[in-house]
Amino acid sequence: MAVYIRLDDAVRARLRGDGGCTSSGSDHDASACLSDLVQAFLETDAAAGQEDGAGPAPKGHDSDDEDGAAETAASVRELLDPPAAEDPFRIRLAAAVAAATDAEAPLRAHGAAFRRAVMRRLRAAGYDSGVCRSRWEASGGLTAGTYEYVDVVVPGATSPSKGARSGARYIVDADFRAGLEVARATAEYAVVVAAVPATAVVAREEAVGRAVRLASDAARRSLRAHGLHVPPWRKTRYMLAKWLGPYKRSPSTSSPASGAMPTPGATGMDIKCRAVGFFPSPSAAPAARIK
Repeated sequence: MAVYIRLDDAVRARLRGDGGCTSSGSDHDASACLSDLVQAFLETDAAAGQEDGAGPAPKGHDSDDEDGAAETAASVRELLDPPAAEDPFRIRLAAAVAAATDAEAPLRAHGAAFRRAVMRRLRAAGYDSGVCRSRWEASGGLTAGTYEYVDVVVPGATSPSKGARSGARYIVDADFRAGLEVARATAEYAVVVAAVPATAVVAREEAVGRAVRLASDAARRSLRAHGLHVPPWRKTRYMLAKWLGPYKRSPSTSSPASGAMPTPGATGMDIKCRAVGFFPSPSAAPAARIK
């Protein structure tokens, strides 16, 4: 294995023989000469470090990392929990979600039953809600998987005066924060995860996509800081596939949501959907890919 060492002018001069050591041809003499050169390099390098000031901050206490984590956390918080003035509809929806999750708290440990109970309460409150199950195949380093969450679709006829954009889709997920947690998280990454709402995330799908990218990048830095590899289920493409991949929507009625197509041969309860703007239609490309 070749080893490359950065040498300063003084060491180069010794290599050229300008007052430096010369080899008589024996292995012992050559080793002694090399030892002297390496020692000279270490001494000059250490001196340069002292002139530059203090050395690098200890691992885990880098002020740049802390500042970066704070900025990432602030961005994630703004994306997933924006001010009320920016999206009044989301505030009303979040209140309805909070009431539904509190009422169905005994079912929270039961996963699918809890999500369906929350969806039914949201529909009873007048929202076009459904349970979405995303599914993606393994391709190009992407591990196959499935995920389930609740969504709310704003009908196209919604008036802008009510604070919701026509045709907007909101992701509702009580397990969003748990889906971002990693083993042996650094203090910086813990700050990012803490910025995610603890009870349930209620956010537009485009905001979820941007927040996931930020969190995935922070998770990668956290894992590598501990010398750990990033597992397939924490890579950005996998995380995006969970909430933005092709999904099958199951509302409690047969009324199709915006951007959805009825499943051939189904009873009217299931709807196959695609994430508009993220995946091409089957006629445009043979397979969906997530960048």
